[in-house]
Amino acid sequence: MTSLLMLWEISLLLCMIAAGALCVLVLARVLGERKDRKQEDLRAELLPALLGDDFPAQRLTGTRLDVAATLTSELAEMTRGTEREALLSRADAMGVPELLVRRLHSRSAQTRLVSVETLSLFDDQINETCRALDDRNADVRLGAALALAQRPDAPSPETLVEKLRMGSEEHSLLLVSLMSDLVDRDPGSVAALLFERNIPVEAKIAATDALAQGGGEYAPLLAYMARESFGEPDLQPRIYRALGRNGHPAGADAIAAGLDSPEWTVRAAAAEAAGRIGAAEVSDKLGRMLADEAWWVRLRAGEALLRLGPRGIAALREAAEAADQTVRSTALAMLAEGRAT
Repeated sequence: MTSLLMLWEISLLLCMIAAGALCVLVLARVLGERKDRKQEDLRAELLPALLGDDFPAQRLTGTRLDVAATLTSELAEMTRGTEREALLSRADAMGVPELLVRRLHSRSAQTRLVSVETLSLFDDQINETCRALDDRNADVRLGAALALAQRPDAPSPETLVEKLRMGSEEHSLLLVSLMSDLVDRDPGSVAALLFERNIPVEAKIAATDALAQGGGEYAPLLAYMARESFGEPDLQPRIYRALGRNGHPAGADAIAAGLDSPEWTVRAAAAEAAGRIGAAEVSDKLGRMLADEAWWVRLRAGEALLRLGPRGIAALREAAEAADQTVRSTALAMLAEGRAT
């Protein structure tokens, strides 16, 4: 009997705990919905004040200021020119920048990241934005750098490379986007990174890829760096691939020189670039590369000949009748691929 009574008491206790937990969840749901409705009402109230000229911008505090800061972040992404300037001016009058500066000391990395991205839009907060480059979190540092790259008064590319610790801590694919923004602002400073011996290879690769996207005006620089980067096996092939993506004929001589490199990775990259820029004058050399000791070089040379049109196809047909089995099989495979496509 005693055991049954104890079991009943335990069951009753568990039911009470479950009922209490359910009440807490219901209360949290009600309070959450009430908070959401309040924030939606505040957003509807503050939206005209941020966008319209008919509403005076007043200094805000508490929840109203939090909502105004969130709205500023969202609206800044959707506005440009004079509309954005007016928005930022009104947000400044409301005290939004001061709140964002305080949020830069938040324990949440996501909060700091969002804050620095918005803070960078205010001209008089450039120093606070630059301080975020020393943040303990790599994502916040990168976010600050990407935001600063949009500004004409941002730190130099070399400073950003140092602050982001490229090559040691920062390996994001967004580094190319960062360098592309810096190329738009100051292409000469980005190009100068390629000549600095103390700049990490990863930063040089990002700069190279960004310059390749910048148009034919950078082809001579990339061609020069392709020659001067001899002895840098991680960088030189990337420069040749960048020359191929750039597609400008100014890189033809450098690409032709790369076909004779002792490094197979460089030869492969140069062969790929030759096909991309349509360097038909190196067709004979590419044909001889079908006998290269590295199969990847043979593959890239064959693909390049396919890209070169009639002259390349002629070189492949001649190679298909060669006595060398390796050359013959590679050429036949490339011709078959050309017919299939």
